[in-house]
Amino acid sequence: MKAVVKNIETTKNYILLTVETEKELKIEPGQFVMLKLKHYDFGKPFSVTYQEGKIIKFLIAVVGEMTKEMLKLKTNEEIAIRGAYGIPFIEKIDQNKKYVLLGGDCGSAPLIHFSEKYPHLVKEKIYGFATSEIKKILNVEGLHIDKESNMNLLEKANTINISSDDAFLICGSMDMIKTVKNYFKNNKIYASLEARMACGIGICKGCPIKTTEGIKMICKDGPIFDLSEVELEW
Repeated sequence: MKAVVKNIETTKNYILLTVETEKELKIEPGQFVMLKLKHYDFGKPFSVTYQEGKIIKFLIAVVGEMTKEMLKLKTNEEIAIRGAYGIPFIEKIDQNKKYVLLGGDCGSAPLIHFSEKYPHLVKEKIYGFATSEIKKILNVEGLHIDKESNMNLLEKANTINISSDDAFLICGSMDMIKTVKNYFKNNKIYASLEARMACGIGICKGCPIKTTEGIKMICKDGPIFDLSEVELEW
């Protein structure tokens, strides 16, 4: 499907991209879409930060060749979009719990989307970024600037009155996910696992994760998983 760039805000390391699709896509928080630029043969997966009708926003870290090319996008330029893929957060989490949202860098994107659509399930929002440049393009509640993001996110979480009935919904680096899992052993933790996905639909077998139910594909069976069912060291 075609999408048109409506707005693009950039810093050295981040992009806030707003597009309008030709038809409305149904995208639940936690799902991702594949974006493809004109001169690329394949698309790459990106989480949705915001959606209203045909308008979709993406918070993107500039980390590779394609995202560097995205810095050059102009208003009214066309890109291709397909999806949505993955299982929505709401279909896997315990809806009887309140959630502390812990996001590391652009792993915050799907959590921001979740907090906007399901605010009644959110206890606290903590989105950690290493540099203050993110504030030039992103203005959301819960934004924190922490160079040592993993430990400072835990310190922020410790200031909250967290009971054993509360749960965590997290997304970020694998180091961050492991740290949170080890630190909050008495709480239910769901993590949206980032991976180097290729096809986005489970065919290429490029994003496996070992679970108590066997090998799963992050793109098709996730990206969200109950961490008590995942072997992160595999």
